[in-house]
Amino acid sequence: MIDLRKLEHLGVTSSSEDGDIHNNDAFFFLENCPAHRYEAIITDPPYEIGIAGKDWDCKKLRIDVLAYQFHRVLKPSGNVFVFCSDFQFGDWYRELSRYFTKLRKFAWCKTDSVGFNKGMFQESFELGLHVCSEDSYFGTEKRKNYVVSGKTSGKERLMPDPDEKWSTKKGEKSLHPTQKSLEVIESLVTSLSKEGDTIFDPFSGTGTLGVAAKTLGRRFEMVEYGFRYHIAAWDRILGKE
Repeated sequence: MIDLRKLEHLGVTSSSEDGDIHNNDAFFFLENCPAHRYEAIITDPPYEIGIAGKDWDCKKLRIDVLAYQFHRVLKPSGNVFVFCSDFQFGDWYRELSRYFTKLRKFAWCKTDSVGFNKGMFQESFELGLHVCSEDSYFGTEKRKNYVVSGKTSGKERLMPDPDEKWSTKKGEKSLHPTQKSLEVIESLVTSLSKEGDTIFDPFSGTGTLGVAAKTLGRRFEMVEYGFRYHIAAWDRILGKE
């Protein structure tokens, strides 16, 4: 029997009344996406740091292309939020500032950060960048530009199936090494969109954005290149994880 969890089927789309997940290349999908389609883009692209030895996180990311395409497919009053690594932040800020007038740093402070680096401070946050135009929507609830919450481990983190061969190295035990906290993504969805809006994530991983959007009454459209992650995301959307 063929194990569909480990194959790539580019072009496959899983659809529901709440939204779609496309197993596709993010750049190809964006090139063929109609203009002004989404009210918000919330995404977590590769950091280019080779986390957990993953090849997809070692390749050079065309941030200039992504910034242009984000502006093109976003509605004029929409919001973009991008998680990024420290050294990427300047590139994201420079490229997105070509198209948006308002830019603001964001830091997700992890309350459950683990590990110890002798003689050094322990990093316990990740950077993000929120950009928009002058008339963009922002939730009525007052929010600080950081979230000191959101567990990064525990029951929420997806694990491989018992019969799957998976690495036991640090950072590779979970199904996806950079799965974001649902609590943090729900906060972003609430702040940057209204009920009924469509939110886009071209690097959806295990689909946390889709779960948050469905729970909060938004529609979602997501793209994920890895077919195994596509399946995991769809199971979460259907409540099977």
